Amino acid sequence: MSQKQAINSFGHNILVSASAGSGKTSVLVERVIQKIIGGEDVDRLLVVTFTEAAASEMKERIRAAIIKKTNEVKDIELQNHLSMQLNKLNNANISTLHAFCMAIIRNYYYVINLDPAFRIMDTTESELMKENVWADLREELYELDEDGQFALLTRNFSNDRTDDGLQDLILELFEFSNANPDPDGWLDKIAQNYEVVSDNVTDMKFTKKLLEEVKTTLIRIYQKDLEIAEQAVNGGEPLKKAADNFQEEVAEIKAIIDSDFHDWNALQHKINAVKFAQLPRGKKEEVKEFNAYAKDMRNELKSDFNELAEKYFKLDNEQMIVIFKDAYQLMMKLVEVQKQFAKRFLDEKLVRRSLDFSDLEHFALQIVMDDSEEGRAVRRSFQKKFNEVIVDEYQDINPLQETILTAVARRDPGNMFMVGDVKQSIYAFRMADPGLFIAKNNRFKDDNQPDERIILAENFRSMQNVDDFTNLIFNQVMDTEVGEIEYDDDAQLQFGAKYYPDEVQNNTEILIFDDGSRENGDVDTPSSIISDKNDGQLQMIAHRIIQLFNEGTQVYDREEQKLRPLKYSDIALLHSTGGNNLQIVDTFKKYGIPIEVNNAQDYFQTTEVSVMMALLKIIDNPYQDIPLAAVLRSPIVGLDENELAFLRIGKKNGHYYEALLYFENEFQIDYQNEFQANLKRKIDQFLQQLHEFSRLAQQSNLVDLLWEIYDQTGYLDYVGGMPDGPQRQNNLHALYDRARGYEESSFKGLFQFVRFVEKMRNKNKDLAENPVITDAESVKLMTIHGSKGLEFPIVFLIDAEHGFNNADSKGRYVLDRDAGMGITVKDFIHRLEIDTLQKNWIINIKKKKMLAEELRVLYVALTRAQQKLIVTGAVKSQTDALKKWAAATDTSQLLIDADQRSKVNNFLDWIGMSVMRTPDVIEEYAEFAGRELTGLRLPKIKMEFMTVQDLQGQREITADVTSTSTMLQKVNIDDDLDNSNKIKAILDFKYHDEDATKTTAYQSVSEIKRVFDDPDKLELNFSEVGADQKIKTQNRYVTDSLQKPRFMNEVAQPKPTEIGTATHLILQQLDLRQSVTEVVIKDKIVELVMARVLDEAVAKKIKISTILTFFESELGQLMLAHPTNVHREEAFSLLLPAKGLFPSVKGDEDVLIHGIIDAYFEMDQRVILLDYKTDFVLPGSVDQGIKSIIDRYQGQVNLYAQALENILGKPVSEKYLYLLSIGKLVEIQ
Repeated sequence: MSQKQAINSFGHNILVSASAGSGKTSVLVERVIQKIIGGEDVDRLLVVTFTEAAASEMKERIRAAIIKKTNEVKDIELQNHLSMQLNKLNNANISTLHAFCMAIIRNYYYVINLDPAFRIMDTTESELMKENVWADLREELYELDEDGQFALLTRNFSNDRTDDGLQDLILELFEFSNANPDPDGWLDKIAQNYEVVSDNVTDMKFTKKLLEEVKTTLIRIYQKDLEIAEQAVNGGEPLKKAADNFQEEVAEIKAIIDSDFHDWNALQHKINAVKFAQLPRGKKEEVKEFNAYAKDMRNELKSDFNELAEKYFKLDNEQMIVIFKDAYQLMMKLVEVQKQFAKRFLDEKLVRRSLDFSDLEHFALQIVMDDSEEGRAVRRSFQKKFNEVIVDEYQDINPLQETILTAVARRDPGNMFMVGDVKQSIYAFRMADPGLFIAKNNRFKDDNQPDERIILAENFRSMQNVDDFTNLIFNQVMDTEVGEIEYDDDAQLQFGAKYYPDEVQNNTEILIFDDGSRENGDVDTPSSIISDKNDGQLQMIAHRIIQLFNEGTQVYDREEQKLRPLKYSDIALLHSTGGNNLQIVDTFKKYGIPIEVNNAQDYFQTTEVSVMMALLKIIDNPYQDIPLAAVLRSPIVGLDENELAFLRIGKKNGHYYEALLYFENEFQIDYQNEFQANLKRKIDQFLQQLHEFSRLAQQSNLVDLLWEIYDQTGYLDYVGGMPDGPQRQNNLHALYDRARGYEESSFKGLFQFVRFVEKMRNKNKDLAENPVITDAESVKLMTIHGSKGLEFPIVFLIDAEHGFNNADSKGRYVLDRDAGMGITVKDFIHRLEIDTLQKNWIINIKKKKMLAEELRVLYVALTRAQQKLIVTGAVKSQTDALKKWAAATDTSQLLIDADQRSKVNNFLDWIGMSVMRTPDVIEEYAEFAGRELTGLRLPKIKMEFMTVQDLQGQREITADVTSTSTMLQKVNIDDDLDNSNKIKAILDFKYHDEDATKTTAYQSVSEIKRVFDDPDKLELNFSEVGADQKIKTQNRYVTDSLQKPRFMNEVAQPKPTEIGTATHLILQQLDLRQSVTEVVIKDKIVELVMARVLDEAVAKKIKISTILTFFESELGQLMLAHPTNVHREEAFSLLLPAKGLFPSVKGDEDVLIHGIIDAYFEMDQRVILLDYKTDFVLPGSVDQGIKSIIDRYQGQVNLYAQALENILGKPVSEKYLYLLSIGKLVEIQ
């Protein structure tokens, strides 16, 4: 019902709050389709998506839906309308917001007098340009700093050694301000928080807000203290004295709450005068019971009160005024400098005719909001043109983007259709503002206003237990106080995936490694197999994955609509950070579990990239000891520690490079000494290479230098032979690509590139590794952020005890879009650093926002699971963890106390608290049991703590199951030497199946294709018979000589086979999501030539007309209409009995057949196999030529078909050859 409402409702602004798995994309597409069917033109809609991939997917889904509808309808007028929409779709406004902004600027640049000849910078160029602009501006500011204010600003935010602290602040403040529609206005506002309006700090607007929060905190402390006092009063005579003390304490706090909050000094005095009474002492049972009840509560409320006093009431009114005035002076100077930097940076970009993505948004906003006649005309034209403004992932936009969209939308009535889920807003670091969604959600649910809120609560992705577990957690931990929104009935996940069969029943598992079992174990216990808690947790995860397979776990395949055995690719490991990726990969390798890593955060820390960066550093400047030592020790030079020490002994002082030169030029080499001779040879070669690389760095570009290094050193090939070789090689290729992207910017040179990489590393902005999928059947490892929008049958939320990141609250300043900026003021006279009230206040606000964000991240993680959810973590002590969780849930309320929830610093504590009141956990851990929850559908949960001993037991079990290796036995070489018969038998041994030794166990399709000319031969084990009635040997032999290298071959014109291969490559690489034109094909050829994939001579021989003819054919048009259904260059492997290929073979072994299918695609019940052929067909005898080609390739196509049927599990309905030379499609029977 809700989905229909979201598809059909119109005439006002609509906000669709779509929970995880509710099918929001399908709803969006269907809404667009229904509008088109109703007569709407697709180019009268503005559809804004979050990513380019989402925009492309939406276009394709709309295209497919239009084509399907066109084929279904009978009305000629509607058919014509739909066909017209198909033509308009490529130019429709379905794009990212940046792309829409770009279109605005390209068309209306004249409104703001902007030069339209600009390009878009990438992040690399933008970062480098910012730093250069700041460096120039900083020097000017130092020179013009007559009043010393800039120097004071620099000293306040930097340390004694460098002024990088101010640079970091300027660059971060630039990002914050730029996310607002009016950056200068926002900057002015943050300075106003420090403006002193009188001699009383309580008159400041900021202080009034602060004191409201102070009073709220005091009331909460008072209520807790009153509860303890009442408990003491009820304890009778043994607690009488304690009760009197507590009552006095409660009265004192109540007096503060009721006092005049306009007198700062009086308030400060009262708060600092509070002294908390001690708990009663004594051996009486009543005292013991009371202390057990009150101890933790007392400690918490005292800690909260003392924290309040420490943060806000250390200084009196006069001291505060002095600090505020100093801070205001700093802020005004900072805002002035920040505005200068923003202007200089923009000017520099305009000079270079280069813009970044932020500029696109700001310039687009300036155009649509311009108050000139031209500007108003543009705004009116957009409002008239777009009948609806559709925004996907609305929870992730920022105020600047919101202002742009509302400017082009209509008002009274509104025509915005916004879809999203605020519970999945996890991009605060990209300046996303979930508050925009929350505000509309609260406003639109009011019936007394024109706009509408629609709830999509049904989760069509996950099984019931996943929904129930998610609801269990968030019902107890999320509300407006901790989470920014209520997890009310509208927010609950509703089970909608009714298609799962009843026999699929999965509980949710919580697996926790008890690190105390490792630390408290005896010396002789197996604790030595586990190095730390992370290692213990990872081994626990690996064991559980192996168990899932050993248990015969099945998953429900939604596409096939049946149960099937679990595959590695069904499993995803999600974690908050990629910091321990390398350890995870190493652990899984030990257990033989294939794993694919996405979004690694250790790119620059990988060995191969670190070595290459060290080499680039010394090419630029060899007088850098650490990089030089790294290169010398690496496989590029290969010195060991003794050789490194020998070089330094020769010249003990100065740079290490000087010691190297001394050894090369002055040291008397003893060539009779093998050690010295070998060292001299290595150093000679290295210095020669270094000299050549330095020359190349000065005369050529960076990418040529890198490739020459790869080529001369052989390092690219070397790392390919290391563990994870393909990944390591891919990392080096990624470095090459990054260098190429750097040089395509306006920055050049090795020094700048090295400097840029260092900046990236220092700011923890590593490039992500380019994942190499060495095994499609592998467990997926990714961050929770990287998993958004994805789903997996089984999800492990790992490392759940990992602490939340609050590093941005620990520096000399804190920034918040709403609260502004808080700073630390340095008192250089008294050598003090004083945190302003504003800073402490904003830290508190940021903590609340951080907790809300982390709750949303947890929600995303849990809702990625389709069928089973497994949470893993580690604790120092099982007993301590259970006690803490049980204490937090000692309440009759469904919602856990806000204090308890807000003091959490990891996912595991939230989850642990929430499951302590479920029947399964209460039964398992009865001594810690809390009150059982009622009135809530409870999931099946298995919570288990694992010890070192448990893992050792599992290790032995899994070793028995998974071990396939056979240990070699030690024998005595003297045994049986006198047994001549045995020796003779060994020497005269003949292999029982000699013909099997004359072929390989691996064959390519082209080598055996004649065996399969007729499909029936597959069943008849047919082999060719010669005239002499002997079976023709089809075996593949190893040749006696190696193939001549390409560089030794004579230079000649491109061969037809090379041109054919190149044509295949173009057909493989072309993007089927766009129209294939001559320009598109030529661009692709140029791209492949530039990337050195195609030889230029071969590229010139490619017949573009033959490719165009194919895509104009019926089959080509079918592929373009259904690009997502097309699979190209699909590699396969097929096992066939060796006897069927080579009848003289006696054994039952199989032969592995390998091939690559050019293309196949699935449509409805059709499976179409296509193979391109570039064979020449004589013009005068076309029919004979076609027959000859069919005869030549029929066996190959039939073998492809058999392989494809095995892969897909269904028959191939059609098999075709497309003869490119004559543009003819030929069906193979």
